[in-house]
Amino acid sequence: MAFEEEGPSKVLLLMTAIPPIFLVAIFRLTDNFSTSPTLPPLYYKIMPLALTFFAIVVSIMGFLTARDEEPEWGSRLPFKVIEAVHLAYIAVSLLLASLVVTLYFL
Repeated sequence: MAFEEEGPSKVLLLMTAIPPIFLVAIFRLTDNFSTSPTLPPLYYKIMPLALTFFAIVVSIMGFLTARDEEPEWGSRLPFKVIEAVHLAYIAVSLLLASLVVTLYFL
């Protein structure tokens, strides 16, 4: 007898919780996008771009996992909400990456 979980798996919930940590770390590394951060350039120029890359990768993986776990029958709402959250993480990550490039590289 096949058993299918009714809600999102723990891995999917973990993938949903990781990108905000990266996004908050970007704000911390850049001193809230200060024009003269206190950290060395490696930390306020390169690390935020790497963190946005990792946030985008995890968000894409989470989005695809939510689509794969979505049941063919039953409640789909939690999975649609998680998919929308991951799309929002991708949009915010791209916005923060463009902000870092604009403020610190141009």
